[in-house]
Amino acid sequence: MAVFSPSATTFYSNITVYLQCYFLTIAYMLGTGILGLPVTLARAGFTPFLFMMTICLVAQIISIILITDAIQKLVYVQLHAEISLADNDPTNVKESYDGIPLAESSVTDESCFSDGDSAEERSLFSKTESSSDEMPAVNIFILAKVFLPKILSCASTMNFLFYFSVAGISYALAGSQAYAEVFHINSALTVTPFFCWLLNLLAVFGRKLVSPLVSVLTLFKGSLLLVAAIIAFVVGTTVHDRISNDFRYAGDTFMLVTVAVGGTYLTLPFLFTKIKYVEHEIRYLRISTTFGLITVYILEILWCWATLDVVPQIDPCSVSLSQTNNGTYCLPPDYTLQSAAENGEISTIPFTKVINSLYPQYSWVATIISLFIMVSITVSYLFNSTILCHTVEGVITSWWKESWNKCDFMEIKCQNVTSSLANIVFLSVIFIVAMFNPKSFLEVVEKMMSLVVNFGLGFFMSIIVWKCTSGKYRDLDVL
Repeated sequence: MAVFSPSATTFYSNITVYLQCYFLTIAYMLGTGILGLPVTLARAGFTPFLFMMTICLVAQIISIILITDAIQKLVYVQLHAEISLADNDPTNVKESYDGIPLAESSVTDESCFSDGDSAEERSLFSKTESSSDEMPAVNIFILAKVFLPKILSCASTMNFLFYFSVAGISYALAGSQAYAEVFHINSALTVTPFFCWLLNLLAVFGRKLVSPLVSVLTLFKGSLLLVAAIIAFVVGTTVHDRISNDFRYAGDTFMLVTVAVGGTYLTLPFLFTKIKYVEHEIRYLRISTTFGLITVYILEILWCWATLDVVPQIDPCSVSLSQTNNGTYCLPPDYTLQSAAENGEISTIPFTKVINSLYPQYSWVATIISLFIMVSITVSYLFNSTILCHTVEGVITSWWKESWNKCDFMEIKCQNVTSSLANIVFLSVIFIVAMFNPKSFLEVVEKMMSLVVNFGLGFFMSIIVWKCTSGKYRDLDVL
């Protein structure tokens, strides 16, 4: 496949878009899962965890490549209305596509490009396709509707909406508690309405502000995590905690690893709306999301390594200090990762206890961690709500298909109002459940989120990818 290098002017004029895609990927992946990861290493240790993380990383990179290809074919199918979304007779496939493979639809109207783009660059537009300001809808619902049978399409939509809702409830509960602790508010329920609805209104009505805001906050929270990890390594040079590895318990890490690294594919349809459908922008989207995923992978490994370097796994007497002449030092029993796992605590709790006990001069690290948790949950809730609204709008748009195609102003205005109301209904459900403050909810959220995200990728997305590479879609090359 020939490579077309865009001009330096084009790249730098769009670099903010690629940076936003990079930071949005990090924002979605670097959530509260990273804080729970070290707790799962109490019996497994670091090496089995690294093995599981690497497998999940490779699987996610492959999913980015395959699902990006599927989205391209989705765009092409929608741009060429003569192709039925239902299964056509295989004998009519060639005629339906007019003999124009996707990667050979090489010429588009010059107005489809920015000033620095070349009109000869490969695009998802065909020669006969007029450039329009109205781009085809790209979201998870439309992707499932085009490439899955009706029953599976409905099941897929319910699966992903359920995932976003469960994730939103967990972020609402954790976020309210985080803000209550930082600002010394007695009841987290007092914070919940403000936390939820300020971010909900921003996700529904301030969509243009979400990407830059999330990007800035992601850079800030990543810096906070890096500072905490560096301090942990500094302390680890004097706290000689022995790390034990046991591959028999590698499965302990699986659930949270898939939550912490998995789910990148859920952001791709939303990120795809930020670029033009030309070769170099699609290529840079792949690169930016992949680098975002790798960044999360590195940060999570550093944090888990740093935590294991300081906090005992099981034995509170496994710590030896430089100042004790190579003698062991016994910490209280609740200062271990195993104790944190049994009590449902995140890794920062025993980490902070050890730091405050052995090195009180670094007690300010607890403040850094509290700020990281607060910012991280805020970003995760906001971006999760944004993707939820984007998916709901896809469902409403599909229902409003005839009015949308007619471009009647009043009909489209009604559609927009209906979409906003549907978004508010979904976000209200999240808020109401969070206000009930279910104690048992957080106990199942880890397994539930892992099950849903893995089922979505392993079943629904696998069928979509298979469908895109077979039958009438097989001959559609991609950019």
